[in-house]
Amino acid sequence: MMHTVASEKAPTERRECMSRLLFVRFGQVFRVLSGFCVAICVLATTAGSWATEPPDSEAVQLVGLVPAPPFAMKDTEGHWTGIAVELWRYVASDLGLRFEFREMAIPDLIAGLQRGELLATVTATASAEREMLIDFSHPYYWSGLAIAVPVRATGSDWLEPLGDVFSGATVRISSVLLGLLLVAAVLVWLAERRTNPNHFSPQPLRGIADGLWWAAVTLTTVGYGDKAPLTRAGRLVGIVWMFVAIILIALFTAQVTSSLTVTSLTGRVRGPADLVHVKVGAIQDSPAQTILRNKFGVPAQGYAGFSEALAALDRGEIDAFVGPEPVLRYAVASAFPGRLAIVGAPFTRVDYVFAFPLGSPIRKQVNRSILSYVETDEWRDLLRSYLGTGS
Repeated sequence: MMHTVASEKAPTERRECMSRLLFVRFGQVFRVLSGFCVAICVLATTAGSWATEPPDSEAVQLVGLVPAPPFAMKDTEGHWTGIAVELWRYVASDLGLRFEFREMAIPDLIAGLQRGELLATVTATASAEREMLIDFSHPYYWSGLAIAVPVRATGSDWLEPLGDVFSGATVRISSVLLGLLLVAAVLVWLAERRTNPNHFSPQPLRGIADGLWWAAVTLTTVGYGDKAPLTRAGRLVGIVWMFVAIILIALFTAQVTSSLTVTSLTGRVRGPADLVHVKVGAIQDSPAQTILRNKFGVPAQGYAGFSEALAALDRGEIDAFVGPEPVLRYAVASAFPGRLAIVGAPFTRVDYVFAFPLGSPIRKQVNRSILSYVETDEWRDLLRSYLGTGS
């Protein structure tokens, strides 16, 4: 009897022992996992604080830039000046940042920002492609892209300008001139055909032909005198026609002169639509190169900087160069006067900005500093000093 009871208690005790052992092991595993989770949270919080911690104001930070007059220019002693440079100096002083300028090529600037080697870049233009790689400040200036072309030698391709005399605005002015010439001929014939048949034949075809001859010689101020109106109505037509002729000749002469001058100086490139027919250059990996490729289907040859690109344009290696309008105009006027020229109106808006690594902790502070400064008279004076009174 006692043996039976003992045998029944033994399995029960073993089950209870196993349960206690499993509970203890489960508690140990739970404590390990809890500690691991806490450690992960602490590390994540610490890493987040590291990522958002502003740079040490006492440490000298590298700020990248590329020569881009009038936004960034370096003199013979290595001192940097320009619109973007002066603005950054104000921002750095406002935020208490110590920095050192580092000249780099545009691809190296972007790579340096991505690697966190640069605090910022002051000579940057915003684009959708770059926005995926780096952050931008608010724009402090905007304009458009412009086209630079070489000034052509007189006498080269002498037949080419003749095409412009018979195209575009010149054709429209010529059509108006011929139409008014016919109107004047018909009116003077109607006024003179009965009273003055010796000068203006009563027969319609011959009479209108006589009127055209009179209107043509009056238009060109030759005035042979072989045909002249005698009636009051005819003379009134003649007076009106003389004044109209003066205006038409002035417009026609101005248009032809303008067309011939532009063509003889700058060739066939007048705007972005003409770039597909010529060899075009742009700064490598710049918004201008991207816009030319995506919007106009122009595969622009890339250059490291403006000096190299404009020198290639001057040598005739490319037919046109596209870049930001104020930078391009300044570079052409200062380094290539009389040899290169800007044609057409600026196109496609370009925003001038500062660039930062993604998630930069100083970007919002820089934006506030920029917005406060660009509203001052000091900023407007700075723009006028570099870009002129019309800026």
